[in-house]
Amino acid sequence: MARNDPQMNLRVPMELKERIEKAALDNGRTITAEAVYRLERSFDSPMVFDPQNANLITTIVAQSMQTLISELRSEGVENDKLAKAVNNVANKKAP
Repeated sequence: MARNDPQMNLRVPMELKERIEKAALDNGRTITAEAVYRLERSFDSPMVFDPQNANLITTIVAQSMQTLISELRSEGVENDKLAKAVNNVANKKAP
């Protein structure tokens, strides 16, 4: 990669940054080269929804929601407020 290639600022969660840094070290690449390599690989095979995985996805989402609800209840959120919060999130439209 040349120094005159365009730059792109990107915010990522700290955990992801640390994973990229470790992978770069393990693979003998710079952090930039590792990130570029992984981004390029993501375009090699298109991401396609597999209907056979729908049940797995539904199960994961349901488990995540149950965990969230349990955590909110442990924080003292009442059932009616919890229901409203879940409905608000479910009814939000993507930007």
